[in-house]
Amino acid sequence: MRIVDTKGQQCPEPLIATKRALKDTVTGESFIVLTDNLTSFNNVSRFLRDNNTAFTYSENSGIWTLTVTKGSGEMINSKAEEYCTPEVAHFEKGDFVIVFSSDKMGDGDESLGLLLIGNFIKALKDLDKLPAKIVFYNKGVKLVTNTSPVIENLKDLEKMGVELLCCATCVNHYKLESVVGAGTLSNMYAIADAMAKAGSVIKP
Repeated sequence: MRIVDTKGQQCPEPLIATKRALKDTVTGESFIVLTDNLTSFNNVSRFLRDNNTAFTYSENSGIWTLTVTKGSGEMINSKAEEYCTPEVAHFEKGDFVIVFSSDKMGDGDESLGLLLIGNFIKALKDLDKLPAKIVFYNKGVKLVTNTSPVIENLKDLEKMGVELLCCATCVNHYKLESVVGAGTLSNMYAIADAMAKAGSVIKP
């Protein structure tokens, strides 16, 4: 399998290399992209997702491995450079992970719960320290759909360098595969690993 090694490269080089590999790959075949930069990983992931290109990934010792499979459709947005979004300089990462297991906050009134979780996610962008990762499982995956009222805020957090992990099993269970608008599909091992390595785990 072809390997596109972008370790040590800064955006937009990894994006351009990924786009070139997609162009040169036959429909149905796969290739691997390597990067050691979280921002580049997030930007490449968004580029692939927005262009309906299937991929899986793993991370080991700060190196992300994306296995990309070329689909039969045409690119929707072929301007890879537009996805080159740097991390926001005046924010820094905290040693904590936030997990969402529901699309509401709390167990009381449903409309209040929807309002509260929306306000909570909006407030995350203004924290002095951003979460290292945000995890979505069970009904929490509904927050990352295109029709979610907080999807734009989650996309902003992703642009700031926050990694969004979405439980693939949960996405499939709720039949949301075609409407996921942010984050990357992940497995329970990666989710458990992220939570285990965090200094603290916050569940709103």
